[in-house]
Amino acid sequence: MDRLTAWAQLLSLTLVGVLAGSFVGTQLGQVRVQNALGARDFTLVKHRFEVAVGGIMPVLVIGSALSIALVVGLVATTRRWPVLVLSALALLLWIAVIVVTLRYNAPVNELAATWDAASPPDDWEALRDQWHFGHSVRTPLAVSSFLCLAMGALWPQLVP
Repeated sequence: MDRLTAWAQLLSLTLVGVLAGSFVGTQLGQVRVQNALGARDFTLVKHRFEVAVGGIMPVLVIGSALSIALVVGLVATTRRWPVLVLSALALLLWIAVIVVTLRYNAPVNELAATWDAASPPDDWEALRDQWHFGHSVRTPLAVSSFLCLAMGALWPQLVP
């Protein structure tokens, strides 16, 4: 494997791994905590979370997609078909992460950035449930994308 492809795979694995890991952590912890909160506390937590990380997450998600696309482009020139298929599948899965995020999570995040805990939105439970649904769908997609990238990076060593 050439060095440029190896570095691109490392970059992509790092970005996708960080995001997939944060999604898993959120699914295991934050979602459960949010389900136990009342209107004021949920609004406060969600608002502060969006203020803290709302600006960086889109950059990381799009950067991850671009890094996977780079891997696909570089691998396509090597004619290592199993690695190409795994990398392309990782890209398709990550595109699904973006679609789910734009449909379910981003609209709630945009609203949450402007919330005031003193006056929670009337439909806060529906918005919470919408966000949690989207997150529950995108988390396994993100983990699967990471696994495809990892298998693609390791394939040449695993299968001679």
